[in-house]
Amino acid sequence: MDTLLSVENLSVSFKTDEGVITPVQGVSFTVARGKTLGLVGESGSGKSVSTKALMRLLPGSATIAPEAKMHYLDKHDKLIEIEKLKGKGAPIRALRGGEIGMIFQEPMASFSPVYTIGNQMIEAIRLHKKLGKREARAHAIEMLDKVGISNPQARVDQYPHEMSGGMRQRAMIALALSAGPALLIADEPTTALDVTIQAQVLELMSDLQKDLGMGMIFITHDLGVIAQIADEVAVMYLGTIVERGPTRDVIHNPAHPYTVGLLEAIPSLDRLDERLKPVPGDIPSPNERPQGCPFQTRCQHVVDGLCNQTAPLETPLAAGHSVRCWLHDEKGKSAA
Repeated sequence: MDTLLSVENLSVSFKTDEGVITPVQGVSFTVARGKTLGLVGESGSGKSVSTKALMRLLPGSATIAPEAKMHYLDKHDKLIEIEKLKGKGAPIRALRGGEIGMIFQEPMASFSPVYTIGNQMIEAIRLHKKLGKREARAHAIEMLDKVGISNPQARVDQYPHEMSGGMRQRAMIALALSAGPALLIADEPTTALDVTIQAQVLELMSDLQKDLGMGMIFITHDLGVIAQIADEVAVMYLGTIVERGPTRDVIHNPAHPYTVGLLEAIPSLDRLDERLKPVPGDIPSPNERPQGCPFQTRCQHVVDGLCNQTAPLETPLAAGHSVRCWLHDEKGKSAA
């Protein structure tokens, strides 16, 4: 497997008025070139914080633990140790956009309302591709056309508020891909879209990935979306990856009670007469992290003396599939 990105033992802490909180704790994953990793979990699981740490877009109150390693293999097969880059300066600017593109969750908040779509795309293209204004404008129009925006020659001069939500999302994708990144981070790119537009955007992103050979990290709370687009999935809960593996294995053989709960919460056309089954309880605040397994306050299979005392280690299940749960550990099996 041609590994494009490797993240090991990533922990992120924030200084707050209530003390230091750690919303991401010991996260590790890899992304292969041309493949998609799905990061899934409820709001507050640490998905966006983990990827913003990769882009060094965290605020000044954030600290990345010194033992974290974030290694990226660039377009010239040069290894970049992201954790050693400063938050400002030429090296990190070259990485953002040029090597790693990002689609933010809300395109209306991501585009500046006072500049046209084309103006913002041209600035990014000229920064990373060293083109003149005319060539950069032509490239911007080409990218808008590639993502399925009709009449791109006119749309390039429109402001964000002149576009529909689906069109702004397509423009955001065009902006993220305009410098030809090898890795794309998509932070819940379909959350605010209706079902029809969501399906079109997912198909578009899948097609563009195949055409451009990109790796992709796709962030969502919806395992149904992950089933459509991801090769591998990492399920996050309260800043920790609790289960990961090939998407087909995780979907058909979920091992962690949280993964099972997320799958059962997906609406189905075959069960229209049944009530939706949400995961019971609420995700705790990072500054109220429970002792032991982070999910034990909501789990219906708690092994007393283990789950509420000690955090489980990662247990391998099958090829590439692993879980952090006492139910799959020998010690937990014997106590259950």
